[in-house]
Amino acid sequence: MKADRMKTKILVLFLLFLHLQFPKGKTKVTSISDRQILPNTSCRIQHYQGLKLMNCSYLNLTYIPKTKPDIESLNFKFNKLTNVTQKTFLNISNPFRLVWLKVDNNNIRNISKGALDIFPNLNFLSLSHNPIYFDNLKNLLGSLSNLTKLSDLYISGISTITLNADLFSLLEENWIKNLVTKSYNTETMDMNMFQNFNQLRTLIVTHNHIETIAMSSPGNKYMQSLYIEQNNLRALPTFAINGSESNCFFPNLQHLYAKINKIENVRMEDLKCLLRLKTLDLSKNLITVLHANFLSKLPNIEVLRLKDLTTQSLIVEPFAFNSTLSVLQLEVSGSAKYVFQSLNNTFKSLPNLKELILSEISMLRLSEQEIISLFKPISHLEYLQLFGCQIASDPKFLLNHMKHLSHISFQSNLITSISDETFKENKHLRYISLRYNQLGHIYESALPKSLRDMLYEIDISENPFVCDCDLEWFINWANQSYNKTKLQRYPNEYTCSAPTERAKQALADIQFTYRECHPLSKWIYFGIIASSTLFVIGVIALVFYRNRWNIKHYIYLMRRKRHYELIDGDNFVYDAFVGYESEDSAWVHHQLLPVLEDEEGLKLCIHVRDFVPGVFINDNIVTHMNQSKKMILVLSNAFAQSGWCMFELKIAHSKLIEEETELVVILLEKIDGRNMNHSLKCLFNTTTYIEWTEDRVGQELFWTQLKNIMNK
Repeated sequence: MKADRMKTKILVLFLLFLHLQFPKGKTKVTSISDRQILPNTSCRIQHYQGLKLMNCSYLNLTYIPKTKPDIESLNFKFNKLTNVTQKTFLNISNPFRLVWLKVDNNNIRNISKGALDIFPNLNFLSLSHNPIYFDNLKNLLGSLSNLTKLSDLYISGISTITLNADLFSLLEENWIKNLVTKSYNTETMDMNMFQNFNQLRTLIVTHNHIETIAMSSPGNKYMQSLYIEQNNLRALPTFAINGSESNCFFPNLQHLYAKINKIENVRMEDLKCLLRLKTLDLSKNLITVLHANFLSKLPNIEVLRLKDLTTQSLIVEPFAFNSTLSVLQLEVSGSAKYVFQSLNNTFKSLPNLKELILSEISMLRLSEQEIISLFKPISHLEYLQLFGCQIASDPKFLLNHMKHLSHISFQSNLITSISDETFKENKHLRYISLRYNQLGHIYESALPKSLRDMLYEIDISENPFVCDCDLEWFINWANQSYNKTKLQRYPNEYTCSAPTERAKQALADIQFTYRECHPLSKWIYFGIIASSTLFVIGVIALVFYRNRWNIKHYIYLMRRKRHYELIDGDNFVYDAFVGYESEDSAWVHHQLLPVLEDEEGLKLCIHVRDFVPGVFINDNIVTHMNQSKKMILVLSNAFAQSGWCMFELKIAHSKLIEEETELVVILLEKIDGRNMNHSLKCLFNTTTYIEWTEDRVGQELFWTQLKNIMNK
């Protein structure tokens, strides 16, 4: 063996002598044509990982072109070398300098045993996806002991071989620390086949169809990272030789990546031989239950990833995550009420947890207090991401309890507003993401200058912005050159959804005039009207248009005084007139009518059923209100935005005041501030209302109150 190494060194020195004697490509080598030693202009000189790289990939070359003496890396994948010997590399000007070589997908079948010995400083070698003959590869691997600097070896997807102990049998003492063997069809993998890699730290055996992993003494005390992803494992290997907890195959393993398998269960016993494990990735598996204290055999665990679990449902038992975890990622579709068996004890006993990522776990059915109970034990978090968790409220109720957060992400939720209280207690914030929510307005008080100056990044893209004057400050701030880097995805993913005339316009293109957002005082406004007759006509027309429903109401009052007389007695056609917006018709027909008409025997006036076709709508409204003993208004945001509903409200309010016709107000949902007009404010200030709720006990009280009012 020593004699072979001496011959190799002599050959390398001889080649170096030739390069020094015949510089600039003038070396006379009879086995290589003149065409081969000419520089190839198709190869690209690049820098990769701090090294000077010559990239000759995808050129269908049958030879390696002449390189410059300072080339440290050669990417020669997807060419046509076929047969490789030391002569194949004679055009490499300085073989001593080359540390990185990639010859994947070259259709290499034959490769000589000492073909790579001319690269004494080679650190990285990739021979993947070449149909190399088994014996050729076996002999080549046996010679790698000559390369004392080689630490990374890639031999994936070699279709002509089978991974077994014989392939590596000639390998003597070596310095390979990272081995990649992907894309083989190996149902059972015996880890002992790699025992000749005497210093192996990282082993990647992904995408090999592995169903079972076998191992026996001796183990590997150097192994730190094991990748067994994208296989067919149904259980996590225990790594215990003969089941003994004191005899572990990888006693110093720190990182285990087992995602994209078919693992259904993870037991405490499966982890008993991983006392030094820091990272465990079980993403994209079929896990259905996370048992209580299943991490208790991992005293040094820091990172647990359970991303995109492919199970139909997941149950997290109380205290399942009790451990020294600092990073936890859990992604599974389902309701938090079902996933977490105990909201109070899910994240209890996690004193070191700094980063929490939850995805697709719906919290829509949780109250604010229940969400607080879930996260209260981990108020020391620094990184919180809740992706697609259907959070609808202002997240202040949660964030005010987490005062150490530096990174907040509420992407893809249902948040409609943030306030000046939202981030008030978070003094360490550096990153905020509210991408893909339902934010129409962002008021400056919610993102004050002190907070914006403190942030490194903020992402509010893909929200349905209402581009009116309330958003003027944000548009001006976003357009400042400094904030274009701080504000992520601006301007491409910031567009208006309202008002109609600005829909789909980019925020960056919106400009407000001073007068638009800073109106003149009332007296100056009327002074300008008085000075210009033409302007007065325009203003009057505008006033008529904006007050068309008030005018209709006034016409109604005038007509009533002239043509309608109050009739004594109880000559009503309907027990009650129901005013509602068509968007709320489902509630009226499925909730209100069955109770009042079917159960109580009352006769209600519903416009889709009882209005006379061919008659003006306002006449239909007035006539049927006069024929009704009482009036019911079903208020919602849709009602507040409807012109006809506002007309019904004004008529009903007038009849309440002037004729003392009883008015029943049902609040179906809370009215947004932007929809709270003068008529609604007046109604709320003068009329008691009953409020609909989704709570079953609350609904019983609601129906009791409504029945009492309607039957008295």
